[in-house]
Amino acid sequence: MGKYQLDDKGRAQVTRYHEKHSKGGTGKKERLLNLKEQYLTRTRKNKSESPLSLFS
Repeated sequence: MGKYQLDDKGRAQVTRYHEKHSKGGTGKKERLLNLKEQYLTRTRKNKSESPLSLFS
């Protein structure tokens, strides 16, 4: 390994530090939860707007 290369444990610590101290970015988990909520609301909206739902 080079002088300034980090192993996996060191990389994880650096990533956690930057996520904790960043000022506007969101973490991967928060981003995924946000996308999941958007997807669910879109699918519910599309199901209620479908023309076939009027006849069932």
